[in-house]
Amino acid sequence: MSSHRQIRVFPSPAELALSLSQLLVHESKGVDCFRIGLSGGSLVQLLSRELPKTAGLNTEGWKVAMCDERLVPFSDPESTYGEYKRQLVPLGLLSESQFIVIDPSLPVEDAAADYEKKLREIFPGNDLPKFDLLILGIGPDGHTASLFPGHPLLEVTDKIVAPISDSPKPPPERVTLTLPVINAAKTVVFVATGEGKATVLKRILQEESDPLPAARVSPVNGKLLWFLDEPAARDLTCPVEKHSVL
Repeated sequence: MSSHRQIRVFPSPAELALSLSQLLVHESKGVDCFRIGLSGGSLVQLLSRELPKTAGLNTEGWKVAMCDERLVPFSDPESTYGEYKRQLVPLGLLSESQFIVIDPSLPVEDAAADYEKKLREIFPGNDLPKFDLLILGIGPDGHTASLFPGHPLLEVTDKIVAPISDSPKPPPERVTLTLPVINAAKTVVFVATGEGKATVLKRILQEESDPLPAARVSPVNGKLLWFLDEPAARDLTCPVEKHSVL
């Protein structure tokens, strides 16, 4: 477990969202090219709702990648970038040109190689890209990005992006960042809300044996933050920080 781990618990998703947006202001301030990786699911709506009203947020120099992506057209509701394009981009904070995206028309192996090439262009001179911030979600099975329990991709160390064609959660074909890249980030934030995440969070944050994918996220030289609401954190007995920002 990361010695830099902080678990922050908020009374409500609204307070969590406000604190997350304030973290983005703090982490990106003074950074000319802020390189961030986003996840899908409920995070899309959360950021689309919160970021436009966040004081002091300057997204002009941001480069935005996806921590993982489904190999479907951007018009498909399953497309993570497609959802950001529909919900966040029209609000004027970020342009389409600031997003680093897959080419969903390619076979999955080629899509992964193409995405890796695009990522390396925003990390010139770095063998291992070092994101300024990654925001990750977590599934009830403990998966994060498209790294699933027991899957061989968990052991990949020679790639920064990997294809997956047998995802246990549909759609089956995806492209994902690998653990070495995730653990090279300066800051990693997990966001989890709702009582449906309580059981898996207890296992990830308090049990050492047989670590689930999310438990294997431990930034080598960075910090690890967990942003949880009270229902998600209800079963935790380890030390947490209680936050209320409203």
